[in-house]
Amino acid sequence: MSEQTERREYPRAKAKWPVTLITPEAQIEGEIENFTPKGLFVSCSEVMPSEGIVRLVIKLPGRPTMNVAGKVIWSTIIDTVESGAMLGVGIQLTEISESDLKVLQEAVAERQGDED
Repeated sequence: MSEQTERREYPRAKAKWPVTLITPEAQIEGEIENFTPKGLFVSCSEVMPSEGIVRLVIKLPGRPTMNVAGKVIWSTIIDTVESGAMLGVGIQLTEISESDLKVLQEAVAERQGDED
């Protein structure tokens, strides 16, 4: 059996960071499950818009809050629970400060050996 080749430009790192997604219609609470310096995988229980820019407030432990913007690239149901469905959302970052980008790059580098 052949080994699957990683096609992503950047390595993905696991996280459990709270995030608030702000759309024109609502504020949605979620959790960042994994990330790269260019994008995030977020789990949440509310449907995200499939178009347009979403503002994100990322709450990293021990660091100032990050305010970034991104575009929803895809979404899927990742689990069904008694109260409804848990959704997975892929978000491509479209606006991030140089200092916040550096924090994400450092966080990916720190977690390289944590993939079990």
